[in-house]
Amino acid sequence: MTSKRALMIYNPSSGRKRNHKKFPMVIEKLTSIGYDIRIHASKDVAKLESLIKHACANRWEALFVAGGDGTINTVFQFLSAEQYRPVVGVFPFGTSNEFAQVIGLPKNLFTILSYIEKGETSFVNIGKLGERYFANIAAAGWLTDITYETPTALKSTFGEFAYYPYFIKKFLRRRPSESISIHVLPDRQISDVSFFLLMNGNSVGPFERFIPQESKSDGAFHLITCHRCNRLYFFFILMLTVLRLGNPRSLINHQEVVDSEIYLPDAMPINVDGEQHKITERKFRVLSNHLQVFTANSHAIQSG
Repeated sequence: MTSKRALMIYNPSSGRKRNHKKFPMVIEKLTSIGYDIRIHASKDVAKLESLIKHACANRWEALFVAGGDGTINTVFQFLSAEQYRPVVGVFPFGTSNEFAQVIGLPKNLFTILSYIEKGETSFVNIGKLGERYFANIAAAGWLTDITYETPTALKSTFGEFAYYPYFIKKFLRRRPSESISIHVLPDRQISDVSFFLLMNGNSVGPFERFIPQESKSDGAFHLITCHRCNRLYFFFILMLTVLRLGNPRSLINHQEVVDSEIYLPDAMPINVDGEQHKITERKFRVLSNHLQVFTANSHAIQSG
């Protein structure tokens, strides 16, 4: 059997610790199906960039990521800029694993390994906001900093439940942020926005309830915007939607976008796949079918 060259990016501190006990099994299985794997488990970003560039320049067959959405995003910053990009295999070891949900991956690692062994792949869109690539979500404004302000130790212990007390704390202590404006090309302007989410898929917490079930998002991302309002009114509307008792469209709105411009206050950071960043450009665009990923062939990726 001819060995297939592969790079494995592994984040041993991502998500819940119990998941990492299965990592040796993953490597053993990948090796048994013909992959010659080089493992990178360091936080040395410069080394990571060098390894990804080397794998792309030498046309390696696969790039595996065992970690969470933050790890995937870091990898995609370098991978997405390359002309040749190996097929990506994701092992969801993170807290939320939103990107794994977008591409239809199960939690069962043996099932994921079976996709890889059979060579089942699909193509996925990638978003680019300013100079940052993102696989799952870009967001800014009120309450969108919860994912990266929640301590890693809590996320490792409690998973997604760690976010809830921080959401309540932020909600009670912080008023809606400075106003954001979004120009959806070619000619729609959305003003006086307290927060927005650009979503590759519809699996981000309760906000999926604001996306119509008939929405396909073929070649587009979901844009969720919330207009500035009283906090109690926002909470009331959010609870109505979560409990499926109503969905007033005047406050929190949804549409599908491919190109837009985001106007942020100068000091406002942006949440890119759960990590805090700054952007110096304001344009958003969709890179259609930009990456090939291992997943079930039967899974039709509509927005990614």
